[in-house]
Amino acid sequence: MMDDTKNKNTKPGNQAWRKKPRKFSSKSKLGCKTCKIRRIKCDQSRPSCVKCVSTGRTCDGYSEMPLAFRVEKPEVESTHPHKEINRADSSDSCYSCTTISAHESEQWHSKSNGLTSQNLGSLMILPVTGTQADIMCFFQDISIKHLNEYRPCELWRQTLMFFAQTVPSVRHAAMALALMHQIYLDRHSNNQVYLPDKAPLLHYNRAIQLLLNPEAGDSAETRVVTLLVCYLFTCFDHLAGDNVQALKHLRGGVALSHNIDSATLNSCHNQSPGVHAIICQVAKQIRRLDMQAGMFLVDWTPANIQDTFMPFDSTFQSLDQAADHLQVLVAQVMRMRNTDQQMSLMGTMPPLHSAHNDNILRQLETWLGLFENLLQQGSPSESDLLVSLLRLQHTIAWILLNDYGPGREMEYDNLLPLFQQCVALAGEVSAAHQRYSGSSKPTFTPEIGLIPILYIIGVKCRHPTVRREVLSILRWQVIREGAWDSITTARVVQRVIEIEEAAAGEEHMVQCMEQIPIWQRVEALSYTHIPRGPCETGLEITYTFCAQEGIHLELLTI
Repeated sequence: MMDDTKNKNTKPGNQAWRKKPRKFSSKSKLGCKTCKIRRIKCDQSRPSCVKCVSTGRTCDGYSEMPLAFRVEKPEVESTHPHKEINRADSSDSCYSCTTISAHESEQWHSKSNGLTSQNLGSLMILPVTGTQADIMCFFQDISIKHLNEYRPCELWRQTLMFFAQTVPSVRHAAMALALMHQIYLDRHSNNQVYLPDKAPLLHYNRAIQLLLNPEAGDSAETRVVTLLVCYLFTCFDHLAGDNVQALKHLRGGVALSHNIDSATLNSCHNQSPGVHAIICQVAKQIRRLDMQAGMFLVDWTPANIQDTFMPFDSTFQSLDQAADHLQVLVAQVMRMRNTDQQMSLMGTMPPLHSAHNDNILRQLETWLGLFENLLQQGSPSESDLLVSLLRLQHTIAWILLNDYGPGREMEYDNLLPLFQQCVALAGEVSAAHQRYSGSSKPTFTPEIGLIPILYIIGVKCRHPTVRREVLSILRWQVIREGAWDSITTARVVQRVIEIEEAAAGEEHMVQCMEQIPIWQRVEALSYTHIPRGPCETGLEITYTFCAQEGIHLELLTI
């Protein structure tokens, strides 16, 4: 009895440890599907986690964040005219990111880090640690410099840097971009493949968490922050090789910029002119990328594309205004060309020459006259890069539109002087690009300018010397422009040359364009990246020959 009593008295003391709450680690919602099913901790490596690979299992990938929003359209399958883009794309990256889509916008628009007009001052600089200071210095000195290289704007850079210094969500997005930019430079500069650490993704996801902060209200200031993060996320995902996600962010930013109606802008202008100016500035950058995406991406319709042009008696007030008008015209030309190419690959006859083509040709002629008048008034030397690029884009648009329609591939031979002029201009742009960057190191910009044009010259001009000059420019410096990169483009152009000049044999180089018969010429061509493992990729090219039926498929190695 005494023993029983003693046991009862001592039992609570002996088992007191059972009453202590167990410590649980916070559950990660970013693990792969396979590890979630097995109820084990996932190391979250991309594209396949080490836990699955080491045990011989198939990693089923990662789900989107529970708070991520879906695009309004079924699936963003925005396709490169010469490259099908999909979520698994990894053209020069083994990095896949958990992201927020940003297209169904109203809920996301109203959730971001609070910013009021009273905060727009130099005393709001956020504190940084030593590591963060280094990252922000890289962002300021390197990344920002290249974000709008072809059309530099110091005011835009100052705005972007100011928000990165004062708003936590923008800061984390900027640091994620800077870290990914460093990985990009290291990978290509040293000709080695580096598996990135988790730091870029951690800052990326932190920016998302701050944007989804439920305590933030809906205001014009919060929409400025959201637009800025959309812009930085678009750049980040292009650098990471996730072009589909980059285009989702771009589409979301465009939708948000258009949802800021005139009444909101007028209210901002009356209450805080500074916020009104910043909204217009950020929206302009987003819409510029949208128009450029429409220039060289299949199935992408820019929100601002127009069927009308300015009156004949108008004048351009600046190179920037001339560039905006030319973008609209080039986007219309590329939409027509890309549609025809897709129809050719599907075995459908493209439409014949139409009055719409004649209208665009007249507008191109009008633009050139206004552009020359602007240059006669004097152009600053720092705009030489943009002047050469605009001349190059205008000439290529005219060439494509002049030879628009089926069965006219041989007519490109008659435009050799124009192609030679384009190569000379491309050389000037490339040299100016290298001078701007200060070295021959790899560069990145979300703007689309030179590489797609070199691609078009390389596949449409059959003159052997011109083609080799195109390859030389592409291989001169590693450049990435949005979804385009010089390494892949050079490989595709090289393969087209091999296909068309195969009849001459390996020992004999084609001496003139006439040596390539029409049935040997590639007419429609597209390519897509095929991931083959961590940071490894191949190319699947699809093409047709002139005056021949059938579609050809090849796999290339980068």
